[in-house]
Amino acid sequence: MPAIGQKEQDLPQRAEIRTMRTTWIVQTNVEPGSTSPAALRRACSTEQRPFHEVSVIAGSATLPELPRIDGPVVLHGRTTLILRAFEHPRWRHGVFFDPARFQHRSYVAAYGDQMLNADAQVMSWERLLAEPRAPNELVFLKPNDDLKRFTGQVLRFSECVALFQTLRGAARPVEPTSEVVLGEPREIDGEWRLFVVDGEVVTGSMYRPSGDSHLPRELIDFAERAASRWAPASVFVLDVARVDGAWKIVECNCFNGSRFYSADVERVVRTVSEHQERAT
Repeated sequence: MPAIGQKEQDLPQRAEIRTMRTTWIVQTNVEPGSTSPAALRRACSTEQRPFHEVSVIAGSATLPELPRIDGPVVLHGRTTLILRAFEHPRWRHGVFFDPARFQHRSYVAAYGDQMLNADAQVMSWERLLAEPRAPNELVFLKPNDDLKRFTGQVLRFSECVALFQTLRGAARPVEPTSEVVLGEPREIDGEWRLFVVDGEVVTGSMYRPSGDSHLPRELIDFAERAASRWAPASVFVLDVARVDGAWKIVECNCFNGSRFYSADVERVVRTVSEHQERAT
């Protein structure tokens, strides 16, 4: 009750807001075989966080109808959901994304030779396709941004040309001026995905060549030192490779669109929710 002489509307409201549970808004019409929506639903049930599913039209200029939520939120889904939420003054607080920070140039500037492809070139599709390369020459190609228009991979140069033609006909077509990262193919012993919240690795797993959930202590230490040096967001995903006995950063990823592989999704929901609740 208010103290004598104190009006109810004068009472501070912050404590009540801090106790509100984070609501997870999850896109469920994703690619076939994706286990992320179901895993998040189960984890939210276990962690007692509200869960709302949404369907998103790829390439749409607007968000789908979303529930009215007064407390903290986290959105998880694909590129259209993330971009439209980032543009919206209410929902941008539910995505950990900044296009200027989630790109290869930023990673190299921050991490230097800790990057696996620190010497790779950033160029437009237009410039890439004009390069005098043999059709069977192997290159490593990935997008410069984090919009996941295609997966980074080793391709023959002729396959790069075919990939561009396919992407030009997609629902969100790439432009000839869109940037890609071109590097040399490398032999990699293994790759891990780590979930970083406020500079701490909270969970993760190997995703290539297997799905082992064990994280070596030296891997965690490497990742947390990198995150203390620079982070693209307070919550993000860091992919790390083991190459010739050394740890190398493959890339950073926006948490809101990342696959979990064999990570502990319940711990992800708990720690990210608590992060949002502290920030509210």
